[in-house]
This record gives sequence, structure tokens and C-alpha cells, in this order.
Amino acid sequence: MTDATVLDQWRAELDGLEPLELPADRPRSPVREPGTARCTRTVPAATADALRKAAAGYGAPLPVVLLAAYQLLLGRWSRGADVAVGTPLAGELSVVRTGLAGAASFGDLVERAGAALRGAQARPRVPFQDLVAALAPVADAGHHPLVQALFAQDALPATPAGACPPDLALVFEERAADIEVRLDFSTALFETASAERFTKNYLTLLAAVAGAPGAAPDDLDILDAAERRLLLAEWSSRPSAYPAASSVAGLVAGLVAAQAGRTPNALAVVFGDEEVTYAALNSRANRLAHHLRSLGVAPDVPVGVCLERGPELIVTLLAVLKAGGAYVPLDPEHPVERLDFVLRDTAAPVVVTQESLRERLVGEGRVLVAVDTDRAALAAHQDADPEPAAGPDHLAYVLYTSGSTGTPKGVAITLGSLLDLLFGMREIFPAPASDRVLFTTSATFDIAAVEVFLPLISGGRIIGADRDQVRAPRALAALIDRHDATLVQATPSAWRPLLDALGDRPEPRGLTLFTAGEALPADLAAKMLRAGRRVVNGYGPTETTVYATVAEIRDAAGPVPIGRPTPNTEVYVVDEADRPVPVGVPGELLIGGKGVARGYLGRPDLTRERFTAHPFPAHAAEGPEARVYRTGDLVRWLADGNLEFLGRLDHQVKVRGFRIELGEIESALLAHEDVASCVVTVREDVPGGVPGEKALVAYCVPVDGRALSVTALRERCGASLPGYMVPGAFVFLDRLPLTTSGKTNRAALPAPDGERTGLEAEFVAPRTPAERAVARIWADALWADEVGAHDDFFELGGDSLTATRVALRLQEEFGLEIPVQVVFTCSTVETLAKALTQARRAGGFPAA
Repeated sequence: MTDATVLDQWRAELDGLEPLELPADRPRSPVREPGTARCTRTVPAATADALRKAAAGYGAPLPVVLLAAYQLLLGRWSRGADVAVGTPLAGELSVVRTGLAGAASFGDLVERAGAALRGAQARPRVPFQDLVAALAPVADAGHHPLVQALFAQDALPATPAGACPPDLALVFEERAADIEVRLDFSTALFETASAERFTKNYLTLLAAVAGAPGAAPDDLDILDAAERRLLLAEWSSRPSAYPAASSVAGLVAGLVAAQAGRTPNALAVVFGDEEVTYAALNSRANRLAHHLRSLGVAPDVPVGVCLERGPELIVTLLAVLKAGGAYVPLDPEHPVERLDFVLRDTAAPVVVTQESLRERLVGEGRVLVAVDTDRAALAAHQDADPEPAAGPDHLAYVLYTSGSTGTPKGVAITLGSLLDLLFGMREIFPAPASDRVLFTTSATFDIAAVEVFLPLISGGRIIGADRDQVRAPRALAALIDRHDATLVQATPSAWRPLLDALGDRPEPRGLTLFTAGEALPADLAAKMLRAGRRVVNGYGPTETTVYATVAEIRDAAGPVPIGRPTPNTEVYVVDEADRPVPVGVPGELLIGGKGVARGYLGRPDLTRERFTAHPFPAHAAEGPEARVYRTGDLVRWLADGNLEFLGRLDHQVKVRGFRIELGEIESALLAHEDVASCVVTVREDVPGGVPGEKALVAYCVPVDGRALSVTALRERCGASLPGYMVPGAFVFLDRLPLTTSGKTNRAALPAPDGERTGLEAEFVAPRTPAERAVARIWADALWADEVGAHDDFFELGGDSLTATRVALRLQEEFGLEIPVQVVFTCSTVETLAKALTQARRAGGFPAA
């Protein structure tokens, strides 16, 4: 029996120790196979001799120097600063824990490792199984007990009976001149190539220590020259020879005008029954551009654009560029509070809109131009192309993204960056892919720029979808087939119902399926490959002008990558000290090149924080003043030179393609007088949810003595946030769970249970067969235990994507073609059931 005092000492020593998250090639299974393999390398005699001299200078044995280097490398590979390894002491496996943070020199790490080793040696011997029983009582068949890595001289200790092997185990043997290093690795986790890279990194690190024994740990390289060249030159960029933006007359607007001159009678835009030729598009845009100039629009002047989907939206976006201004898209469905914030934040002096939206946009100092009721004023202007006024460094548009402090931020994109994006997309999607491009995206979403301008500069055609069609997969599928669309881009969440609506064909369509905005699951990729001739997965923050990487997907085996850099884009994967990380090791993605935004409008502090000096200026195509955007995204290089997306470094998330700062939602909720504290998170384990689909869940604690209402909280969010940011589920708690350090313990937040807590409508059981059918379908789609006749779809957490799924289910149940808009207008079970019953009697819903 081990003395309790000794175990208490070990508890104190290992308190708060987290497992090493080593980057594996395969997922860690709860029950891991025991197989291991070995790779062997030799530390050359000259390096070994220098290490012995360095050890003498540190006043430490050589094994401690080798141990400190091993722990430093484990920290680099795992992004950790607290590294524990197992090592044999007096016949028992013991644990040596070393903190890496704050070391001024590698000698400091040697001293820390030596002190930890001496501390372990000084404690009375404890059988390792007793340590495991006392400190890790819950057996985990997927991990070696207590530690994930071992370190030993000459030979490894035996693995405890029934336990899986460590992830990695390094054994060294000091010989007369050189040092042999053997790395045993779990074949259930690692490919041989990864283990060989780790061992190579270790030898490179030892050589760096030998060459500079007094260097700071951050200055010791683990990559040799060949690896650095691969990561910083060969894989990091994709130079392109297309014209520089400064040499293109009129930039995007000029290219569209030139296309109109070449093909004046070709169709440029098709929206329902309305067809617009290139000549007509150019003429209408020119008149509006001249009008905007008469109102003072000039380079870098923001122009609000708030229009329903239709040809006038395309005309207006082009007209703003022709006038030299920067368009600021506003979604008519966003709350008035948010629309007003964006217009005040940009100080846009002019807003182009339509009469039906005028009341939502009134504000001091704004001139409203209604394209439907101001036709006479617009027609009075000439239809000749205005002389170009803006250059490549002037703004093209400002898009607002979610802000972590609760305030949205405007991303300022220049005309040069926009043109470079379009040239790059034309290189990736040459004709026929760019011939007939489906336009489904809100103009407030950055990928809309590709759907609008790529076909227009290429002589292609925009196939526009109105608001109702965007929400109805069957209507979109019909639009794709009717116009034989050649390029469609959508988020993975949107592709699932759209692929179902498109159905299977004996031969795939001549369609390029482009997806971005969130991770692409392998099963969806496989389904997409069967639906068209080409599947492309894209990635890119708004701050780097839409797309920074693309991957051509040819099979769905393994994780789907986000690909390689787009033309004239630079990508770097770095650790916390901005060092390039090895292949397979997670790091933050930095993006440079011509697509990097000017910054955040009116936010110099945030701009300085996220847009920083290029860490590798020798590789910067933009010269010594080049900047990079710090994405906050965690990625890693795959062995074939593609990037794999792993997640976020902060609390920003992407849900259905929309980038969301959870702090902005939390700020909106905390503005409610009844909310004392809250946290918002994303979950995939909501009862009844679609597997793999993310949902926003808000956890709220009420002010003492007050009761919270889901209805009131949804209304509070909806007053300032767009619909996609309103949580789909609310959970009310007495208090938020905390970690030992006092932070919110997100891992301990419970999954929503589907109960009616906080709903204002009193439960009334469905009374008719139609109500019962609607209630059942809603309960399945909205993760609710029960749905009453008076319950509101949106108060239960419904949104546009869920409404689409519900409409499809109702179609199957009632045998009717059901417009998704019906779910929006008849938002209670009672009203929707009545509408469905009446439509069935009338033989269907009236045509829109």
C-alpha cells in the first residue's frame, strides 16, 4: 500500500495537468489498438560532442538536455506550455512535468527539467499502477495512463498490463561518438511519415541547441532549410501573371463596360421573367452612377444599398463602382436598429433603396434614392460610361461582420483586391463554369461578389433567385435545371436540401458545385461528387476578399481539405511566436497577398490587432510594407500540400456559413433587464437535430426574483441582430458552471432538453389531424418534446433553414407543393394547419 502522504505530493505535483494533444493522423479511438512501429535516427558525432559541451556549461547531465529538448518539441507539436512525460526511475515509471512558458534561455528549460527530474527521484518510489489508480481513477482505453509520451535511456519500460501504448516514446543511446535516437509511435494514431518528421524535427532542434546553447527557446528552430523552403515558398503562395489592377482601366466597372461593348445583346441578368442585356445593364448602371456623382459620391464615399433581390440590385452594385464609391449592402430583413447602426457607422450620405423600404432607412443627413419612384430623375442622366474616378487603392465595398465586443465591424475592401479576386476566380472557374452563375446569396455576404461580378467580367449570365426561391430548395433546383446553371456556390448546410431537391440523374449535370463557409463533411462531399462535373471547396475570411484557398475535391476519403492558396494569395501556418509549424502540426492561419483588406472602417485599434506586419517579409510579394491578416483559425498542412481546417482559437464560430462572434449575441442578451449573466455556444448534440449541423444555444441566468421568457429574449435579440444570429435554443440556469479558475466551464453546459421552459404561450394540445401533423413535424425539426396549437415556429427556435426542412416534410405529409413562405406567414400550428387544409381543398396554394 502506497503511503497517502506520497500520493498527496504527487497530486499536488500533477494538479491541473492536461493531456498532450499531439496532432494525430487518425482519430483517437476510445479503445486503441496496441500496435507500434519505430523510426531511428543518429545525432552526428560533431553535434553530439557540442551537446556534451553545452550540458557541461548548463551544469547538467546530457540526458537532462535531451529530455528538455524532447519536452520543448512536444510543446511545439501540441501547442502546449505544460509538458509531462513518463520516464523510468529505479524500475518504476515516473512522471516529469516541465513548464515551458517564460524561459529566457534553453538553459532555463534544462534547469526546470532537471529540477522536475530530481523532485521525482527524491520522492519515495510509488508503483505506477498506484499512481494511476490515485490520480486517474477512470480508465481510458484510448490513452496511456497519465502521460502520452515517454522518455528513456537505452530501453523503454514495459507498458502496464492491459494499457495501450503511449502516443510517442523516445529512447536515446549514447555511444562512443554519436547518439542514436529511436522513436516508437502508435500506429493507430500516426503514419510513419509523421513519426519521421517528428524525429527529424528533434534532430534539427538538437543541432540548434548545439550551435547556440544560450539561445532563447523561441529562437531555436525545429525546421531545416528544406522544410522552411517548402512551407514558406513552395506551398505558401500561388503567383499569377494576370494584369495588375493598376493597369486595368476602370477596374471591375471598366471590364463590365468593355464586355457590354463586345456583346451588347447578350443576356447579362435573368431574374424570373425579366431579362437584361449587357447593353441595358451598362446603360442603367451608368445613369444611376451619374446621379450618384451628382449627389457627391466619389472615391471612398460609402453608399448604402438596401434593395430586394432583383435586377435593380445588380444594377446598383455596378453603378456604385462606376461612380467611384464603395457600396455598403444592407439586408432588408435585418432589424432597423442594425441597419441604422451600419449607416451611422459608415456615415453613408446616400442610400439606394426602393419606396417600400424607405421608412426603415430614414435618418438625418441621408439622401434616399428610390430606384422605383425616382425613375424620372435617373432617366434624365446620360447613359455614357462615366470617366473612371477611383483607383485600385480606393474602396469597392464595406461589409459588416459580427463583433466580439457586441458591435459589428465594417471590413473595408479595395477595388484592387476585388479585381484580383475576380481574376483569380476566373482562373479557377474558366468558361463554361462561369457562363451561367446562380445568384442566391445576400449581398451582405462576401461570396455574393463572386456570383455578381465573375459572370459579368467574363461575358457570362447571372441567374437570379428571388427571396422565396432562395428559401425553397425545389424552386432553386428547378431554376438550376431550367437555365442549365454551370456554377452554384452554397454552404454545406444549404447544399444538403438542395441536393435532395435536385435528385439523382443517370449522368451528372454539367455543373460546378462550389461550397464554402463551414466545414464540408465527407459524406456530403461524396454526394456532391455524384451530382455534378466538378466539386470545389473554398475557404476565406471577409478580411481577405472572399476566398483565400480552394481545394478540388476528387474523392471523399478522409478529412476534406480547404486546399491551397488562390492566385496571388499567401498562406502561412504559425505557432504563438509566428514560427512556421511542421507539416501535420496545428497552427494559426495567417493570410497575405493582394486580397488583404484595408482594415476595419473607423477601427484603427482593431485593425492594428488583426492586420499586422508580415512575419516573413522575404517571402512577401507585396514588398517590405506587406501585412498579413491573423485569421484566428486553426489549420494544419497535410502531406500533399493542402490545408485542413481544424477550428477556432477563440469563441468565433461559423453557423451555416455566417461568421458569428458569440460575444455580440451575449451583449444583446445582457441588454435585457432580466438577464444577470449568459453565455452562448454552438452545439451539435441538440435533441432531434440534424447530425453534424450546428445550432446556437443561449444559456441565461435570471436576475434574482425574475423569470425569463424565451419570447422576450428572442425579441431582444431580433431587435439588433440578424436572424441567423438569434439562438435557436435557450436554456435557463440558476448559475453558470465555472472552472476552478473562475471561467465559464463550457464543457459542463447541458444540452437543451426540448422542454417548454420560458415559452409565454400556454400549452394547448393540437385538436385536429392537420394540427397534430404540423405539431409532430415541428417537434422533430425544432427538438421540442411537445408543440402546442398556439406555439409560434420562431419562438420555438425556428429559422429560415429549418423552415425549408419543415416545408419539405409538410409537402410529403399533405401531398401539396408548399411555398416555404407559408411557414413564415402562418407561424403558429393553428394558422398553418388551417392554411394547409384550405389549400388542399382548393387544389394547392395560389401562384406567387
